[in-house]
Amino acid sequence: MNNNKIYWIGGSPCCGKSTISEMLVKEYGFKYYKCDDYLDRFIEIGVKEKNPLMTSISQMTQDEIWLRNVNEQVFEEFEFYRYALKIIKKDIEERFEDDYVIVEGAALLPEFMKENNIAQNRYICMTPSREFQIEKYKEREWVQHYLSSCSDWEKAFENWMLRDIDYASIIRNEAKSMEYMALEVDGAIGIEEVYQLVKKGFSMDIDY
Repeated sequence: MNNNKIYWIGGSPCCGKSTISEMLVKEYGFKYYKCDDYLDRFIEIGVKEKNPLMTSISQMTQDEIWLRNVNEQVFEEFEFYRYALKIIKKDIEERFEDDYVIVEGAALLPEFMKENNIAQNRYICMTPSREFQIEKYKEREWVQHYLSSCSDWEKAFENWMLRDIDYASIIRNEAKSMEYMALEVDGAIGIEEVYQLVKKGFSMDIDY
């Protein structure tokens, strides 16, 4: 990977990562790799490779996914992303030989950035505050449909929120401990102001 030409936006859902990435693509003409677009593919590859976790996930019902202990869900999320990151890294190496690229998604763990010597001005961890996350999730019409097969919709949604809140807290602290920029979004400032903070964090003060 050409680390100087790749910008990584990790974190957790519902904080504007995709919107910010699209704004960067529009302004700078970067290529865009959105990790969430490939989640099903990551599972399919894992099943073919007989990865125990991916195989288990592929067979779970909604109840089995969301009505479990939240700590177990958080642990599994990290393991899922660690596996997915091997595929993501390979994808980027094969698809973007000499392009400027925005790679975005909750899968982009701070530990991966450290292990791959990603510079401090090439990775930003964006997470929502607890209140902002829940507010934004409730605005997403597809959420209730996604959980429609759960036997206890309210409990499933509560566990989902708690999982993401715990995940956000862990990676936010990890990013800070590794001296990466950790940006918590709480709605106090608008998306344009968040965008300017991201650009500053990426040291985007030159023309590409």
